[in-house]
Amino acid sequence: MTTTNGATALDLRHVKVFYNDKLAVDDVNIPVYKNKITAFIGPSGCGKSTVLRSINRMNDLIPGARVEGQVLYHNKNLYEENVDPVEVRRRIGMVFQKPNPFPKSIYDNVAYGPRLLGIRDKRTLDEIVERSIKGAYLWDEVKGDLKKSGLALSGGQQQRLCIA
Repeated sequence: MTTTNGATALDLRHVKVFYNDKLAVDDVNIPVYKNKITAFIGPSGCGKSTVLRSINRMNDLIPGARVEGQVLYHNKNLYEENVDPVEVRRRIGMVFQKPNPFPKSIYDNVAYGPRLLGIRDKRTLDEIVERSIKGAYLWDEVKGDLKKSGLALSGGQQQRLCIA
């Protein structure tokens, strides 16, 4: 799907989530556009977390949970039989209200993922870390102190660190 806002990275179509026989989320249709920030805002208990868990298939881990409809990631339905939920979770993460950075430096928190992918070159890691922290709008606050523990940041800064 493409609109004036650009291509979608995620597209939820007629998503319903059940816990046993109880309908928790009914007929959700949400396009999430590539390179845009999307926020789910609503009162407590309205289904925000339930919808988010349907995107990265965390609902699969809840006994009795069932998802109907389509959750398309780059036009591929994440609920097709041949889709590995663990691989989905590797590609689609979530930052919770209470962030949980690693007990490591700011730099190491951001470099963790690229290192897992085998990137070892310091210059490449430095570029990735800077670009990621800038993308999370945290760079101006931490650029001089990347060796500082991620746990020493404020709650909002920790959330942005987890996004980076």
